[in-house]
Amino acid sequence: ITCGHPGNPAHGFTNGSEFNLNDVVNFTCNTGYLLQGASRAQCRSNGQWSSPLPTCRVVNCSDPGFVENAVRHEQQNFPESFEYGMSVVYHCKKGFYLLGSSALTCMANGLWDRSLPKCLVISCGHPGVPANAILTGDLFTSGAVVHYSCQGRRSLVGNSSRTCQEDSHWSGALPHCTGNNPGFCGDPGTPAHGSRLGDEFKAKSLLRFSCEMGYQLRGSAERTCLLNGSWSGLQPVCEAVSCGNPGTPTHGMIVSSDGVLFSSSVVYACWDGYRTSGLTTRHCTANGTWTGTAPDCTLISCGDPGTPANGLQFGTDFTFNSTVSYQCNPGYTMEPAASSTIRCTKDSAWDHSKPTCRGLWALLPFVDVICNAAVMCGQPPPVQDGKVEGSDLRWGASVSYSCAQGFQLSHPAILSCEGRGVWKGEVPQCLQCEPTSRLFSTAVFCGDPGTPAEGRLSGKSFTYRSEVFFQCRSPFILVGSSRRVCQADGTWSGTQPTCIGTDDMTALRGLGMRTFHFKTGPFMGT
Repeated sequence: ITCGHPGNPAHGFTNGSEFNLNDVVNFTCNTGYLLQGASRAQCRSNGQWSSPLPTCRVVNCSDPGFVENAVRHEQQNFPESFEYGMSVVYHCKKGFYLLGSSALTCMANGLWDRSLPKCLVISCGHPGVPANAILTGDLFTSGAVVHYSCQGRRSLVGNSSRTCQEDSHWSGALPHCTGNNPGFCGDPGTPAHGSRLGDEFKAKSLLRFSCEMGYQLRGSAERTCLLNGSWSGLQPVCEAVSCGNPGTPTHGMIVSSDGVLFSSSVVYACWDGYRTSGLTTRHCTANGTWTGTAPDCTLISCGDPGTPANGLQFGTDFTFNSTVSYQCNPGYTMEPAASSTIRCTKDSAWDHSKPTCRGLWALLPFVDVICNAAVMCGQPPPVQDGKVEGSDLRWGASVSYSCAQGFQLSHPAILSCEGRGVWKGEVPQCLQCEPTSRLFSTAVFCGDPGTPAEGRLSGKSFTYRSEVFFQCRSPFILVGSSRRVCQADGTWSGTQPTCIGTDDMTALRGLGMRTFHFKTGPFMGT
């Protein structure tokens, strides 16, 4: 007794290679899916598994929420749930910058891989005040404008106003006032995303600059106030660390990216027909490297769906869009019939479960079945003025017909019981042997015209106006009528055909110039 392969649950697999009586198989789900149903099944004596195929339900994460001054983008519009592997991306509105990771991904444990980011207002830091100058304006955020003027009769050289830009830098350069400034250098300012140690701007004063994590300093980390009233070195700025190109997986693509600088994120997806193996998001870290590696995109496989007990499976390719077909053994019928062909979908699951092959005796309660008998056919069709010869109704058995006295079969008929529980063959008629009037008001019967040696007869009805056709097996050639019709006088039209070989044709050609009329019919292959 065998139960056949139970199949693999969608998004899971079956452990076990023996499917006979008392054998046990175990079911497991892929990462990110939870098993619902029995984790094991045993083959029983009725050829069925003790438990139905379980299902693997995808893990869901809770709604991660929204971020103030940000726009949230999902992989699906208005998703009802956030499934394993799904990513949510946040983009800050104009005038704000992101602190944290822009992309969050739902993990197999039902939690998000990162905490919510924040959108903070862009700041350019203190713009600085040159010696003997006056700064007007106390807002240093994106879009803010500050103005400069000089004390006394000094003149301003450079930009009289500067604007905080979206890249956290002030427009233009720091201006200066004319005249000497012995012993005093003015305020050099503090860079955005940086800090300054020291508040003295007198001669020989030393200032030290540093940047926040994820930013690197460009310019001078230390500056000294010189005796001529200028600062040594170059004005420092803090620039976000760059992680460079994160790379694109084979058979995959980047579906979302907000850059390659610190705190940026990229989201990957695979082409149709491929599935991701690994995390679908990467983040640019403070040390200038991307987290993890680009995921692998592997061809989707639905796994072997299994062969039903008492059935056959056709197809060994179980990858995306491939199909597998089924056929039941003789004596069994498929349930449901629509599952004779199944297709592997992009969800790594078959679009239907594999069918079941049930013995037809289970569908025919009125048939007396002994033990585990094969298929039974019902009573064969009756014939008027005739009777059925044979009483065996089991699969593979056959019955014939005979007619009452004064009647003759329209054609020799034998019906066979097929595996589907139906009789195969053409049911004959019982026709009167003699016509009752010159008008042949009753059926005319021409009898069996016979089958030529090395040939074949097509047509089983030998009544008035019935047609029969003859063919010869290659390389034999048909001589005579390839088509004959039963006529009103009870005779066949044309001449009786024969099948002659090539040797016979050679002999005929040796008879000289005598003319012979041959009518050839189609060849019949061996």
